[in-house]
Amino acid sequence: MSGGRVDVAVVGLGPAGRSLASACAARGLRVVAVDPRPAAVWTPTYGVWEDELAELSPTVVRSRLAAPEVRAVGVHRLARPYVVLDNPALQGALPLDDVEVRRARLDDAEVAALTSSARVVVDARGARTQGLRPDDPAPAQTAFGVVVPADVAAPALQDAEALLMDWRTDWRTDQVGAGTAGLRPSFLYAIPLGDGTVLLEETCLAAVPPLPVEELKARLRRRLAARGVDPSAVDTPLHREAVHIPMRGRGRPPVDGTLAHGVAGRGGHVVTGYSVAHALRRSRALADELAAGQVPRRVDALAPADALREAGLRAVLRLDVDGTLALFDGFGHLPAHLQRAYMSRDGDLADVAAAMWSMFRQMPWSGRRELARATLLP
Repeated sequence: MSGGRVDVAVVGLGPAGRSLASACAARGLRVVAVDPRPAAVWTPTYGVWEDELAELSPTVVRSRLAAPEVRAVGVHRLARPYVVLDNPALQGALPLDDVEVRRARLDDAEVAALTSSARVVVDARGARTQGLRPDDPAPAQTAFGVVVPADVAAPALQDAEALLMDWRTDWRTDQVGAGTAGLRPSFLYAIPLGDGTVLLEETCLAAVPPLPVEELKARLRRRLAARGVDPSAVDTPLHREAVHIPMRGRGRPPVDGTLAHGVAGRGGHVVTGYSVAHALRRSRALADELAAGQVPRRVDALAPADALREAGLRAVLRLDVDGTLALFDGFGHLPAHLQRAYMSRDGDLADVAAAMWSMFRQMPWSGRRELARATLLP
């Protein structure tokens, strides 16, 4: 494909950009995609809920966990299967055979220049750290993880099939009488990967400033040692993973004349940072719109529930360790449909409100005050 004005130019070939380029080409649109490493296999570990796979083939699943657990004050088995995606298989399920792929790294001016040769330009380059105001630094989710053999990881799982969030505080210093006052909470994400290995990842859901990866690495080492895992597993793993996800779903400042898709727009879940399932689903819908000649003003418009999610993020940023444990213990007590609404980027206002109210009622009074302040204050 060369010469003439194309229908769609997609900049960035992560999950959001590749799925959109593939979907647009499948609908007969002329598509150009630009990425600095278009053939690279994605390296992050992507997990989604099984019911969010939608039209994707089960062959893109690397590992399926039937009943992942949330552990806080109590133990909560979630009645919702969770899957880890097989990145090469997922990329193969999003073919670019009919897409003109260009290898380049574009800055904002170069992205804007594509509007002269494409009817629609979509920026899918990912997020930049950005606050709501110049004096409001952006929160971020950070994590440090290691992949180790399943037999090494077994003591960390403590008989759970998988730990989606383990908020217990065995990451704290082992000094006698040491507490958690003034410390940002973090949780263990322990997920079998389906090939005899397990990802053990210490995660800070959100903090300002972001919790440093080195601190998370130290916490992971202490947590694993407390559970009987050889701490050297942190230093000599099969693979390491470090994560930094800007929160609040703000993405990049918009480039004039373009659409922002995925975490470059508002595609990330404001509280959890999850974005892949929503991006894959939104890519199909956006491709349908573009094929019909419709060009939306933005890919992810503000939803009524976003104000509640924003309040939820402010609460997470303000709560101390005990308050956070109480909050997610409340999540564990929710009925399945409200857990789904709270975790979903697309949960409707009534269900998100019901989920947050139910969690609020589970919290101690000190945590309720903080959650109420987060809801009422800008």
